[in-house]
Amino acid sequence: MHHPYIRYFSVLNTINLLLIKYDFINLLLHYRATMTDLVNPYNEEDCSKNVTLNIAITGMTGAGKSSFVNAIRGLPNDDKNAAPTGTTETTMKPSMYPHPSMPNVKIWDLPGIGSPKFRAKKYLKEVNFHTYDFFLIVTSERFKENDIELARAIKKSKKLFYFIRTKIDNDIRAESHKRNFDERMLLENIREDCKANLLKVGIPKIFLVSSFNLEKYDFQKLISTLEDELPENKKFALIQSLPVYSLEALIKKKTYYKKLIWLNAFAAGVGAIAPIPGLSLVCDYGIIKTFFQQVFVGFGLSNQALKALSERVNKPLEQLKAAKTSRFKDGSTEDIVIDMLSKPMIAIAKTLGTILALLPGGALPAGGTAIMAEDTKNVLAVSQLA
Repeated sequence: MHHPYIRYFSVLNTINLLLIKYDFINLLLHYRATMTDLVNPYNEEDCSKNVTLNIAITGMTGAGKSSFVNAIRGLPNDDKNAAPTGTTETTMKPSMYPHPSMPNVKIWDLPGIGSPKFRAKKYLKEVNFHTYDFFLIVTSERFKENDIELARAIKKSKKLFYFIRTKIDNDIRAESHKRNFDERMLLENIREDCKANLLKVGIPKIFLVSSFNLEKYDFQKLISTLEDELPENKKFALIQSLPVYSLEALIKKKTYYKKLIWLNAFAAGVGAIAPIPGLSLVCDYGIIKTFFQQVFVGFGLSNQALKALSERVNKPLEQLKAAKTSRFKDGSTEDIVIDMLSKPMIAIAKTLGTILALLPGGALPAGGTAIMAEDTKNVLAVSQLA
């Protein structure tokens, strides 16, 4: 027979557990209204798939606009779905190129602005400027009067815009044979020269990039700036759509997927959790399988992404595939998800009717994300990008 004190403390512990669970449920309910603005109930989709992001790329003819369009879509210029490139103007009207795996992210290659008769106001009207979330004004030389006129018109329309100085790798190659060559100094001189030509638009945001080496120069700085200035839901879509071109880019994606785990947990769990035993919707097989496949594609582990990377870094495709050694090397399969859902921690979650074990510090989404991140690190190492 149990001593009365033992029984008392046993009851007290049970009450404490119930109170903790009750507080957690209230916390979920408290944040539900806030999260509704960012996330719809998962239904095998997430906020980044429900939000449309339109990116406009414009600038002088021959500045490398189309190559830049392809680069941020993770495609080589000779891919069958790539934007056509050439030394003459290949874009006569706005051309929309959907992201290969996220069709809600749309990159628009706009007509060149090199005509002597260029008028910014008329140009913006013709390209339907209200369509775009932000503009990237591209040049491979100095920014000229048409660039400035366009930027001022965009600013007046209260749209975001950024200046992109492309073909930096060409500048470095041309100067590297000189005896006193200093790459850092060359980049600084180019940046200051661009600023001097853009004083009429206030404090310009200028980024030096190479479409063939996104891991170098200012591309990551551009993405960080967009993170600071885009709305939260658009930011999610942008980060998930970008190719994994460096360890820094991978870490950024991994961070966003952790946030996504929380948001999906709120969206799917708030309506399902009750203070009685039961299984949260987050445990649903279809949701978990879809989430893992989204991470697999987002981390650049699909055959399509590895093929594009193989061509860019001149490494055999089979060598990149061999760098994937985890259980997720072929994507999110039925066997993997069933096995992971049967683990002890998940069984506890089912018994308690709580999503605690499935959140970032838990066993399932965060664990699978971390495993695939290691595969991507290995791929980057083989590609000599890490």
